Amino acid sequence: MAKKNDNSDLAAKLAIRRHFLQKYHSDRPPSVLDCCQGEGVLWKVLRREHAVASYWGVDVKPKRGRLKIDSEKVLAQPGWQQDVIDVDTYGSPWRHWFALLPNAPDQLTVFLTVGSTYYGVIGKLGLASLGLGKLNVPRGMHRALSAISVSYCLAKCYDYGIIPIEIAESVSDGNARYVGIRLKRKEQSDAVDL
Repeated sequence: MAKKNDNSDLAAKLAIRRHFLQKYHSDRPPSVLDCCQGEGVLWKVLRREHAVASYWGVDVKPKRGRLKIDSEKVLAQPGWQQDVIDVDTYGSPWRHWFALLPNAPDQLTVFLTVGSTYYGVIGKLGLASLGLGKLNVPRGMHRALSAISVSYCLAKCYDYGIIPIEIAESVSDGNARYVGIRLKRKEQSDAVDL
């Protein structure tokens, strides 16, 4: 199993975040919820480079000066005001993703770290997104399924009247995928007949 490292592939993680911050948040500083803060290295660097209106870093691991909380539970509650959500997990980000969709504001930027593609971290939600949630899928198939489940999981935003404006992935030297998504609530004028 790969060693858990908060700072692995820092260049790729920063690249995707810089792209979206420059493109969508240069005119108005974002309010950031860093769901899996770890040591806080990513946003320490980014806050030196970009204006940030507010920053709230949380983690399930206790650390002095930080609120120990399950950020998935925060995202599952209506009323949070952040317009940038960063989910840099060690494994699957889908519990966080599915928790935030019903409560997302009109415009939102989300950063997701999709765990080790080498080991095929797909999880129950990834399998369910492919319609395989009730099947006993052999572990040997998880790696291949993990690669395609990302698209299926991201597409769940349409179920909540949210459309992706941009989805981009940072080139990574490691086994994880670093994805940035800009979301917007669908308006009547955005409706498309298929």
